[in-house]
Amino acid sequence: MRSFCIVLLVLISVSYVLSQAVTLDQPGSTVVKPSQTLKFPCTVSVSVTIHRWVWIRQKAGSELEYIGYIGSDGSTYYVPTFQGKVTFTRETSKNELYFEMSNMRNEDSGIYYCARDVYTVITGKQGSLENLIIRQKTDMAR
Repeated sequence: MRSFCIVLLVLISVSYVLSQAVTLDQPGSTVVKPSQTLKFPCTVSVSVTIHRWVWIRQKAGSELEYIGYIGSDGSTYYVPTFQGKVTFTRETSKNELYFEMSNMRNEDSGIYYCARDVYTVITGKQGSLENLIIRQKTDMAR
């Protein structure tokens, strides 16, 4: 009975979180020359202080690649391969998240996404990229 209640509570939580529509908006294509810095915003329809926001890259013909996150408190985490190359910031008054990558190279080409990390909201743990994409496909912008 106890495990049934826990499962029911989790399902209710998932249902509630997924029913909360969040709009993410990012600019269209941006072209930068090698060695330049790329910076672009991701505007969200809710406060950036409520959720953890993740950044993802997809190179042509490759799988999605997790870059890192900016937390609801402004803390950041970068995957080691991106440490020192990318910076995540936010402007709480505008509900904007910013992605900045320095010293761009040809191999940095790809589609960059911002997304709300719903799995974290539900469980308090960072979920896998697969969970993020499957569970919140509508909460992703590029």
